[in-house]
Amino acid sequence: MPTHHAPDHGVFRVGQNLTLVDIWIGVHSDAQQWQRASLSPDVLSQRAAINDNTARLMATLAECPASRWKALIGAQGITQYGAIALSWCEGADLLTVSDLFFAEITRHDQIDQRAAGRINPAMIPQSRSLKHMAEVANNDTQPLVLMCLGRPDPIIFDMANDWLDALHPSLGAILLQRHNPKVSPLDPQTIERWNTGSMV
Repeated sequence: MPTHHAPDHGVFRVGQNLTLVDIWIGVHSDAQQWQRASLSPDVLSQRAAINDNTARLMATLAECPASRWKALIGAQGITQYGAIALSWCEGADLLTVSDLFFAEITRHDQIDQRAAGRINPAMIPQSRSLKHMAEVANNDTQPLVLMCLGRPDPIIFDMANDWLDALHPSLGAILLQRHNPKVSPLDPQTIERWNTGSMV
């Protein structure tokens, strides 16, 4: 009698027997549920549970080579969550994650901040120095924004005023979300100009 393999024999699996498609669907389903939870009376507990599940799914990708996940999301269509999930894969790098994350973004208000906040912490420098993070990002504002949104603590605005003044107000408005005047004072005019960016 010939041996018959299961129809899904040869499928790449990680974690608890999950396929990469399972993870992709799970992460995006979580994002939809997280949005719908805003209508629930126990929104905080629901969203906390959803975030925990997303974190488990993405952590599972540590067993997945970045090239495999990149091929999947390239075929599926690039989403911000798909790009951020890449950051958890073996061999992933910040610049590639950033390029994919911003691939379909034409305005800064299209950034899904929940997605950005799920970036692998291993890609974020321990230093809170904006200057250091800019150096890691090769002075590219896109990976810099991802690093800032991916960390919950305030950043230290130690860049020269000329650099800060040249920053687009909409990007400045994003950085202001990680600003604490007790940690790092900013020029009031810079804050005022960046605050206009939140309305762009």
